[in-house]
Amino acid sequence: MPANIFRPSGTGVPPVITRLSGTGVPPVVARLGVMRLPPVIAQVSGMPIPLVAARLFVISLSLSTLVFLSGCNPKPAPSTTNSAPIAVNNPPPSRSADEIALLDASIKGDATAVKTLLDKGVNPNTKDNDGRTPLTEAAYRGYTEIAKMLIDRGADLFAKKRDGETPITMAAGHQDIVQLMKRDLELADVARKGDEKAVKDMLDKGAYVNMRDPEGRTPLTEAAWEGHVEVVKLLLASGADPNARKNDGTTPLSIATGRGQKEIAELLKKAGAK
Repeated sequence: MPANIFRPSGTGVPPVITRLSGTGVPPVVARLGVMRLPPVIAQVSGMPIPLVAARLFVISLSLSTLVFLSGCNPKPAPSTTNSAPIAVNNPPPSRSADEIALLDASIKGDATAVKTLLDKGVNPNTKDNDGRTPLTEAAYRGYTEIAKMLIDRGADLFAKKRDGETPITMAAGHQDIVQLMKRDLELADVARKGDEKAVKDMLDKGAYVNMRDPEGRTPLTEAAWEGHVEVVKLLLASGADPNARKNDGTTPLSIATGRGQKEIAELLKKAGAK
């Protein structure tokens, strides 16, 4: 074999290295996928041109075969599976027929129907898909009698519609309804201050004993926190819920126990506090 031909073992395809005599052209390297072929303008040292051409033909044929075979391998079909998470719309809370009827009656101003439904125990805080409650609608339309019935049954003064409106904001322009709401809000304040006479007066005028502020505080939680024993007695006698929980989970009993109000804790236990 001529000195200027090198055949690496195990490849099956010989790279051809030639140096054109007298040209100063660098070796011609022919490998799979990479081939540089300078024009043959002179007799290759020690090898006739036809033999070089034959070897180049073999390499070219091998490359063509590999390209053909690689093209025969089918590409995997693109996945039709959508890997993106599928959005699931949470369905609105289901409402009973009576709850739907209560909201409708509050919108229409049908006080008789509202009273009948409330007497049946229908939830006064039922909401539709827009967050409307019976109280937001009665307050907006100025139905004072209906608003009072709803408030006295525990309607939430701070329930938010989807647009952020509450019964308090919806009542703007209807001062009689605003005063009803203000009365209930003030009950927690006077209970916190321990003003037994003011608490009794407000309860006698119809203030809702279990009203809740946005943090879930009630007149009873406030009286228990401050240790006002007589106010606690008055609130319990008026129907205050001894197990009402604030938004942070605390109850009148846990408040009284935590603050060392032993007498109030005993009163609460006797009233059914857990």
